[in-house]
Amino acid sequence: MEKKKLNLGLITTVSGRWPRELPASRNNEYSQWLENNFPGINLIKSESIAVDNKDVERIADDFKRQSVDVVIVLIGAFTGDNVATYIAEELKVPVILWAPYEPPFDGGRLMANALVCATMNAAALHRLGCKYHLVYGSYDDARVQGEIARYVKVYDVIKKLKSTFLGLIGYRPTAFYSSTFDETLIRQKFGIKMEEVDLKVIFDKMVNLDQALVDKDVSVLKEEVRIEGIPDNYIENHSRLYLALEEFISEQGFNALLLKCWPEMGNLKTTPCAVISRYADKGYIIGCEGDMDATITMLIQKYLTNAVVYMSDLISIDEKQNSVLFWHCGQAGRSLKDPNSDVVMSNHPLAGQGTAFYQTLKPGKVTIARMCKIGNEYKLFLTKGEAVPTERVTKGVMVNVVLEKPVLKTIYRIAEEGVPHHYSLVWDDVADEMRLLSKILGVEVIEL
Repeated sequence: MEKKKLNLGLITTVSGRWPRELPASRNNEYSQWLENNFPGINLIKSESIAVDNKDVERIADDFKRQSVDVVIVLIGAFTGDNVATYIAEELKVPVILWAPYEPPFDGGRLMANALVCATMNAAALHRLGCKYHLVYGSYDDARVQGEIARYVKVYDVIKKLKSTFLGLIGYRPTAFYSSTFDETLIRQKFGIKMEEVDLKVIFDKMVNLDQALVDKDVSVLKEEVRIEGIPDNYIENHSRLYLALEEFISEQGFNALLLKCWPEMGNLKTTPCAVISRYADKGYIIGCEGDMDATITMLIQKYLTNAVVYMSDLISIDEKQNSVLFWHCGQAGRSLKDPNSDVVMSNHPLAGQGTAFYQTLKPGKVTIARMCKIGNEYKLFLTKGEAVPTERVTKGVMVNVVLEKPVLKTIYRIAEEGVPHHYSLVWDDVADEMRLLSKILGVEVIEL
């Protein structure tokens, strides 16, 4: 399924008795700033300012034809409630009320009165139950730039989630109750569509692959990475799975996958950790252990940052360093490797039934999160920290992260809130964006 760009509408408004020069100037300057700073979206702007109801209806009709997802109502000068409410009700999309600062006072008449207008319009939208946001300040203010950027980024992520087609290969592993999920609730809350296929579909594709293609991938792999302690048939199974998934994704059009990675795959000596790692470095999300909610979180962080993300367990804490050790079997992208460490492809660190990359991960700021279905609603677990140089103390992939909040309190709170054991890590600070996304979607944040 193709992920579509965000369609952002821009309408600049003024009521009849207010001068036109300032609104016209704002329309040109603000639309130019949006075009220059957000090339990855479709900006659908009204070329002229909206003065009366006919203007508003004409512009709204154009927005509707072009399927806008959210509309910025830029207050060129004071405007009645009719514009924002008509846009919100007619298009049924969120409205961002943007009120620039008042021009310098010179002793003459008030030129814009945008702040009063914005709060008045907001009250009207609130009474009508319409979704809206307020941004106060001019486009050249760094704070304002950050607020607009967050709204654009988050609404872009929401649209990407709605156009995500996820392939579910198998269900949950044995006794992993926290990997259960409610498909209808996910569709309602995040807009993600999914279809399920049996693992046998993938196994059959693995068997039927051209041997020459398999041999070629094995050769490429042996050139790229040091391989230790794996039987040759495990390496061939790795390449067969990698290529079978590639064919399957192309046929079905899935934007992401979720695998039941054990016990069946292990029984066939093809535990997929290293395969998942290779796809991660291609920018393609494959969740493991049937954990749908962690996979949704990975998708959100991926869409926010376009960076490689990592699903992990939290296996240990160090109260003196206020750090936690994140570890998993070996599915982190090699692009996340600490540049001062090495990476080895070896056997699965626990079951010994497939391939995994052993490595430690790079230092840097990280956002740690997990969407959780708790009761009959979704909540977001969210915290931040600093990944630090890490010694590999066991087989698998790992990184120590110094948290901002006390680590012992964190793990007790995780248990008290019922947050399951997988977390998504991204090497970026996107906590503000994840809070905003949760607010828009009606998701409570469990923040530490």
